[in-house]
Amino acid sequence: MKRVIFDIILFILIFISPWWISSLLLIIGIFLFNDFYEFLVGAIIIYSLFSIQGNTFLSSPLFFSICIVSIFIFIKFIKNNIILYKNDFSI
Repeated sequence: MKRVIFDIILFILIFISPWWISSLLLIIGIFLFNDFYEFLVGAIIIYSLFSIQGNTFLSSPLFFSICIVSIFIFIKFIKNNIILYKNDFSI
């Protein structure tokens, strides 16, 4: 239930808030929930709303897709290596 409410608030904020607030919430969502694939969908929506058209490789959808998937994998890797997310620690 918390994830559904978070998703609804997130997708409403994608359309009414600046891109950096929505991006920050997407990254927070990755750390709060397991397998937060809404990150990829939200990033695509943000890109389609706020992107600037251009002829360079840096403004192409292919470059953006590679960057988003790389960021998602990198954050998942970091999340798995943070000691707070490991189940086998003892106090």
